[in-house]
Amino acid sequence: MSRTLEKFSIKVDFPVYCAGFTPSGEVLLGGGGGPGNTGVNNKLVLFKCKLSEKTLEQVVEVILNKEEDRPTCIAIHNEDNIFACGINSTAEKINHGSNNNCRIFEYSNENTNEDDYQKVAAFTQDGKLLATGGTDSKLAVLKYPSLDVAFPPVNFSKQEIYDLDFDSTGNQVVRIDCKMFLLSSFGCFREILENSFNKKWACRFGKGTSAGFFYTVVNMTSISRTFLVKWNATTFERCSTKVIGKRRITTFTISDNGKLLGYGASDHSIGICDSLTLKVLLIVPNVHGFPPTTIAFNHDSTLVVSGSADNSVHIIQLPETFNTGGLQLIIILIVTLIVLYYIFYQTLSNF
Repeated sequence: MSRTLEKFSIKVDFPVYCAGFTPSGEVLLGGGGGPGNTGVNNKLVLFKCKLSEKTLEQVVEVILNKEEDRPTCIAIHNEDNIFACGINSTAEKINHGSNNNCRIFEYSNENTNEDDYQKVAAFTQDGKLLATGGTDSKLAVLKYPSLDVAFPPVNFSKQEIYDLDFDSTGNQVVRIDCKMFLLSSFGCFREILENSFNKKWACRFGKGTSAGFFYTVVNMTSISRTFLVKWNATTFERCSTKVIGKRRITTFTISDNGKLLGYGASDHSIGICDSLTLKVLLIVPNVHGFPPTTIAFNHDSTLVVSGSADNSVHIIQLPETFNTGGLQLIIILIVTLIVLYYIFYQTLSNF
């Protein structure tokens, strides 16, 4: 039986700021009201996705410290039952220079435990390295599972890190800030492209069929356009650019097979693009009441989860094939030819 497009939404009791699928297909959500918001808890919740019933069944929930920040990002290990989560410490600790904002959690169907030790986080594909970065301008690369530093953390002088990602080899990590993005190879950083415009960026390296490419989302502040750019991941020469809309992209990801790119936009929609052509394959409008804050594919690239600060979570089952509009065009052409033939025949009959 062929797979068709299916989707559903549910409401949760907290604003959602990060989401992901575990290797076995559970949905992990993080979010909350932030520091001092006694009415809305900060929490991490694991759900079982019941697609046939169009619902998420809660498996386990962890209530986090109300004085600390909400979870802002999640990176899930490809094999082990652990994930990294960005959670800023209390304002008092941050003011004293002690912000334990990268936390490692272990999860199961019965319990979830925190191991002490922030905005963005990413694992290498083999799960041996973890990179973290955020608003404090610091980028750290840790070894997993020891959490020893792979090389000394780097401070980028008040340049907020918007996004980061590893390439398929794990030897290179690109970080993006408000001015440029930089390449690190075994701890040596160099500028690979200057961001000469006032833009907001997101990035992902290609995987599987798209390995060897690097993708960036560029939100222009001077004009109402958003660009998706495909780069050669070795030379960092631009391969192609595509305008994918007029609304700002608020979250961005790539599927594990490397064939699909997913994004959420400020008009509350979710979009899916082809990683080869950058063509928009699917747009689902008005998925959330607020702009999506997080998006992720499951590991076989059949489902997409998204979340938003309006307490909503949306699940989309992707079709096996996407209708790119070719059939409609053929039908329109056929109908047009029939109409023209009819008009031509009626004209001849009048003579």
